[in-house]
Amino acid sequence: EEVQALLSDPSVITDQNRFRALSKEYSELEEIVKTFLAYQQAQDDVATAEEMLKDSDPDMREIAQEEYKEAK
Repeated sequence: EEVQALLSDPSVITDQNRFRALSKEYSELEEIVKTFLAYQQAQDDVATAEEMLKDSDPDMREIAQEEYKEAK
């Protein structure tokens, strides 16, 4: 987010060397950030499925088991 904000800064835009360096850094970080966000989502999905596994409704538990497997 910080690098993205800097890339929008007018003083950075006018400094081509700094802009180029930040653009390179942003592209290197982008895949890492996407992977981390997907990891966080998977963790949230596992936690939600674990809560659903405690439900008294057998149909809901069955759905939760499938969601748990997918998230894992």
